[in-house]
Amino acid sequence: MSSMMSSSALSPDALYARLPDVYRKRDEEQGFPLKALMDILAEQAAIVRDEADRLYDNQFIETCDEWAASYIGELVGYRYGPEIPGVSQRAAAANQIRLARRLGVALTLEQLATDTTRWPSRVVEFFRLLARPEHLAAPRPHEHYTLDIRNSRQCDALGTAFDTASYTMDTGRISQGEGLHHFRHVGLFLWRLRPYRQPLAPAFRVAARRYLFNPMGINTAMFNMPLTEPDINHIASEENLPVPLARRRVSGAHLDAFYGRSFSLFLDGIEQTPDMIQICNLSDDGANWAHSPVDRISVDPELGRLFLPASMDEPDVVDISYHYGMCADVGGGDYSRAEGFIQGLSPLLTIAAGEAIQPVLDTIVSGGVAEISVSHVFTEPLAIAVDVDQALSLRTADGHRAFINLDGDDMTVIGGAEAEVVMDGLTLYGGRLVLPDTGDNALRRLVLRNVTLVPGIHLSMDGEPQQPTTPSLVIEIPNVTVEIERSILGAIHCVEGASITIKDSMIDAISRTNVAFSALDSVSHGGELTLCETTVIGKVAAKCFPLISNALLDAALDEVDDWDAPVWAQQRQTGCARYSYIPPHSRVPRQHHCQPQFASAKAIEAAELRNPTLSDAERDYIVRGVRARLVPAFTALRYGNAAYGQVLLAAPEEIRRGADSGSEMGMYHHLYQPQREDALKFRLDEFLPIGLDLGLIYVT
Repeated sequence: MSSMMSSSALSPDALYARLPDVYRKRDEEQGFPLKALMDILAEQAAIVRDEADRLYDNQFIETCDEWAASYIGELVGYRYGPEIPGVSQRAAAANQIRLARRLGVALTLEQLATDTTRWPSRVVEFFRLLARPEHLAAPRPHEHYTLDIRNSRQCDALGTAFDTASYTMDTGRISQGEGLHHFRHVGLFLWRLRPYRQPLAPAFRVAARRYLFNPMGINTAMFNMPLTEPDINHIASEENLPVPLARRRVSGAHLDAFYGRSFSLFLDGIEQTPDMIQICNLSDDGANWAHSPVDRISVDPELGRLFLPASMDEPDVVDISYHYGMCADVGGGDYSRAEGFIQGLSPLLTIAAGEAIQPVLDTIVSGGVAEISVSHVFTEPLAIAVDVDQALSLRTADGHRAFINLDGDDMTVIGGAEAEVVMDGLTLYGGRLVLPDTGDNALRRLVLRNVTLVPGIHLSMDGEPQQPTTPSLVIEIPNVTVEIERSILGAIHCVEGASITIKDSMIDAISRTNVAFSALDSVSHGGELTLCETTVIGKVAAKCFPLISNALLDAALDEVDDWDAPVWAQQRQTGCARYSYIPPHSRVPRQHHCQPQFASAKAIEAAELRNPTLSDAERDYIVRGVRARLVPAFTALRYGNAAYGQVLLAAPEEIRRGADSGSEMGMYHHLYQPQREDALKFRLDEFLPIGLDLGLIYVT
């Protein structure tokens, strides 16, 4: 049957109508058995038609299924490197012919890197930046031997991917990280951090005429929202990359390239134009900020600050929209979360700006959804209650980022038997989330998905936690199941009878010697704890660990400590720890490929091959050396920093590639960054010109 046949022609009624009348009359007399047969034939014909349609679509790289992309790629000589889970190679295969025709061209390497890793990139030919005498046959009128120190934009770009100064030659190899400027060197700058949009929301008022872009009142580096490059023949510039906005790079005539797309400002609902804004240094200068504006609005993109001039009447409402940096879709954010929403739960009540949340929660005690439909700050204490055998969801609408300031109070969750509560897309600060023991609280299940419970409860303007030892989540009732997914939390205190499962998340007790998980007294064992692809900063004491997988537990004991071990399970006969970092001297279930235990065993095994009579003292020396070397390292460990929780590139390979998939341990395991790097290096060998040496330079 032709795949071009229309769906209406293959419908059961259409097929039945094609039969002669005599057969249809006899079929009616016998109870329509022939019509039932036509239904079956139409169903099978539709399957055949869909298969034929897919076979046609699979002939083109733009429409083919993922499994067919490799076969089409082989037809044009595309070499598939290491597989990157969740990252399609479709774009790289589609661009193979165009890239092959441009072998040895800088833009080819840039496009190859972006297609292979999905990381924005920029190629810099360092041999073009070497200081050398000019030759009349090859003049370079725009490249100077010495630096023009009056050119503030050029000075600010020194050492970056946009550096245009001239340098003397380095002797090391760029591929080994030993030097940059050499007549054989090419650098590929990569940006791993992604810009996330903070939708239009009220700015945080610090004092008269002074505001912060972050609604929580903390300094925040602003990022550029990349502008799509016009075509494959274009070398990426700052406008095309997710770069942090620097004062000198954005100021003056360059402001038009970023304002409106990367950040916007509204005063009493009126959008300000670029000519009304100046980029300025607004860092602290005693009790004031460094500079006071005269006739234009001052904006500091590096700190996310705003200062209105005295000549302007202070508006009633200052709304801002900007982009901040993060590694992945974790915590409260404006990224797509609709797939995780509960379907079929009603009623669905929306909460707009200026409305209170609590009255809506009181309305859906018998079950329903309370959806915050705006990106706004809500300052109020909250109490969730849900009836027996009912479900309640409090969430932020897809594409929005809402903040809830508990203002020093606790947010409580109470439910009847078999009741459940789901929270999605929220950022809570200023108080704890508590499941209180009221005597009748029989909540069965609490789900925290894409939620941020700010570590340290509340942050100062410079991002320092104000209550570093206060837990973010307190569970006082037993027999409750708590599921945490793609979220950021402070410490968790819970009773022994609770069960907590954490995936793709961060539990941050501010310090590795603070308590990240324990009973209510901060000393005894908490409930049952499962950790998968999760980073934990702080000590952990749990009743048992059913599973620790691809997790990164960074904990240590104080010099004087009430704890016996940094990670401690009361019951170690059940459960398993696999492909995770478990601090030395921890008491956990059987470890499989966990660090540093596994690396220590391998080092001793290698030493015994060289010296079968190895003494106990020598074994202890080897173990101490491995433990001293193999410790977690992070780019940043303060919430609010763009690289929060990111494993440092210089961290031990056993951690960067120590998960069961070869990816890094911890909350960003699902990004598969080592696999992206391997796939890029594999493909660069094919396109790098002979005689050149290329180095990967991670900007973020």
